[in-house]
Amino acid sequence: MAKLTDKAKSPLMGGSPLTSSKNYLFKIAICEQLDNNFCFKHLKSEDLRAFHSFIDETVGRQLTISEVDKLFLRTRGGVKQEVNGKEVIHYGKDRKPFRVFGYYNSDSYFVITRIDPKHKTN
Repeated sequence: MAKLTDKAKSPLMGGSPLTSSKNYLFKIAICEQLDNNFCFKHLKSEDLRAFHSFIDETVGRQLTISEVDKLFLRTRGGVKQEVNGKEVIHYGKDRKPFRVFGYYNSDSYFVITRIDPKHKTN
């Protein structure tokens, strides 16, 4: 007998259940070491302010993942990358160079892998 849907799969992991994880609150996590040269020790005070601003405008405003995607998701350019089998995406605002890279884990947290204040990578 054919299965109509796999409710256990998260849409953030390639599935499409009846209720979307995109409606969950946007939450961030750091679950592993950040990419070399794109971590906190390399951030200047203005870079930290940009990161704090990103947190204020997303987590601080209790936006959903869909709302954050609509406001911050960058889709142009870049090469498709994966970390731990998950597609890496990046967020930034308008034409400002600050970018945060990461992926969504199975708990719907955006796991930060790279903080790129000067948009040196895609």
